[in-house]
Amino acid sequence: MKRLYADIGLLSVAFIWGVTFPVVKMALESISPFAFNTLRFSLAALLFLPFIKFSREDFATGIKIGIAVFLGYAFQTVGLEYTTATNTGFITSMYVVFTPAIAALLYRVKIGAREIASIILAFSGLYLLSGFNGDVNPGDVLALLCAIAFAFEIAMISHYSKISNPTMLAFGQIVAVAVFSAPLSAISTTRFALNTDVVYALVITAVFATVIAKLLQNWLQKYTKPSDAAVIFSMEGVFAHLCAVIMLGESLSLQQYIGAFLIVFAVILVSLSSSNET
Repeated sequence: MKRLYADIGLLSVAFIWGVTFPVVKMALESISPFAFNTLRFSLAALLFLPFIKFSREDFATGIKIGIAVFLGYAFQTVGLEYTTATNTGFITSMYVVFTPAIAALLYRVKIGAREIASIILAFSGLYLLSGFNGDVNPGDVLALLCAIAFAFEIAMISHYSKISNPTMLAFGQIVAVAVFSAPLSAISTTRFALNTDVVYALVITAVFATVIAKLLQNWLQKYTKPSDAAVIFSMEGVFAHLCAVIMLGESLSLQQYIGAFLIVFAVILVSLSSSNET
């Protein structure tokens, strides 16, 4: 029964992550990307304070990882201005596919045929999802760079969490995104309005998607199988699309649905491979 409740809880986490894409896209009509990220992660850092036991060394490591996290959210949030929430959601999920390759690059972790096949499948899906016709969508490119940055984040967390406090690492990452976003916000903000859409997006992303989702993930995953968690988290892109359909009226062609399916399949394939090794 605990496993069932854990799986339901993790599915809720995946849904929360998915809903952030259309919610943030709506907010960006009223606030610039770096201004939004500064507010989001400053609020999240304050909310995270009661859950940390401060360690200077672990905090410094978290800041180091936070450089990749900052780049990921910078690419993702700016990219949302140029492409759909659906595309951003599915392409961002490719970080799962890239992580084994990044881990092999940074820490000489062995990469197998399944991981290589997953990367090929994911890029095939990206080709179809982007509706490639010779023109490169800058938003899709930024979402791809976001996925690569998040892959660096996950590879570094997997390495450092074995020797550092995971909660402190997470806090350092959150602080890093806020600190690095602030100066860029100061020089690039062209719009800043704290209207309903922006406040709603800040609550969803800072409170639910960052603090609550991270705490739930850390607590619930010990009650379920890694393979269950892997498949559940692959639903993030699917939820992003469903929410974008309802909230923004987005739609995909048959070709794009096939591309989205290939990306999700690639994510599940590489996730199950990693789960079987744990």
